Amino acid sequence: MPSWVLPAVRWQTVSPADDIVGWLAATGDHLVTWPPGPFERTPTYCYRLGQQYWIWQPDVGGVAFTADPPDLLLQPLTDTDPLQFEQLVSRSWLPAVYPIWHRQVLHASAVASRTGEVIAFTGPSGACKSTTAYGLSQRTMWTMVADDTLAFSCSDAANEPIALHPLRSEARLRHATATHFGQPEAIEIPFTWPAMPLRLKAIYALDASDNPETSVAFTPLRAAESFPLLLAQAHALSLCVPEHNQRLMRDYLSLAADVPAFRFTFPKAFAALESNLDALEAHAAAHGVDIELTASTARRPGSASAGE
Repeated sequence: MPSWVLPAVRWQTVSPADDIVGWLAATGDHLVTWPPGPFERTPTYCYRLGQQYWIWQPDVGGVAFTADPPDLLLQPLTDTDPLQFEQLVSRSWLPAVYPIWHRQVLHASAVASRTGEVIAFTGPSGACKSTTAYGLSQRTMWTMVADDTLAFSCSDAANEPIALHPLRSEARLRHATATHFGQPEAIEIPFTWPAMPLRLKAIYALDASDNPETSVAFTPLRAAESFPLLLAQAHALSLCVPEHNQRLMRDYLSLAADVPAFRFTFPKAFAALESNLDALEAHAAAHGVDIELTASTARRPGSASAGE
């Protein structure tokens, strides 16, 4: 199985007075600018300087890294909280860096059965990935293993062409989902990567409908159909780095070819959540995922939803 990349990590604080963005613009090749995310005040800039790459957010700091050897320099501003900075790097930036190190991260949430068989849920933000994965994890048969970042690598091994790898992650629930499950608002819920080997058995592209009358449906996707859907959810620094993006394309082709994919259409309503999850479990079981449906529908102790 391919090993996961563990970069050499160093820290160096930077003065807020230093015009890093100006220096990068004057000396580097601009790759991409990411718009501000939730709770961020400024865009994030990505540059390439020779064999080194930079990600920089003006009011926070940034990282510099190389492809070979995998090397990561963390550079928070002197007035940036180190813990919050480390969380920003590990949760938001590193998933886009890993393709430079020939490892891939899919924008997906996932759960594993008691036998180590994994089903993943992908789609754009707001597609109910976290809600679906967390909802299943509250049933006794499932354990949550990824929230928004599912790390994988490809190999030539016939018995395991797609290997999954643990990433630091927590289940981050939106306010409505947290309330439904009786959790505090904006909570981050840690979960533990199982000790057993994991096998990715199926990927579901979520198609949530605001129409409460929508019927649950599962549509098999051919590799030619799933490939563009999966590639659109690939974490990547930029598509302007040909030598690394060629590897990314090959790996996502392998993912589409080796893992069955389905479009999962369902009504986006908490009132329908449990019946949606029942249908999802039944579909997974019918397509080779080793689960015990009579046990899986039971809730974990203490997992009652709001109002129960």
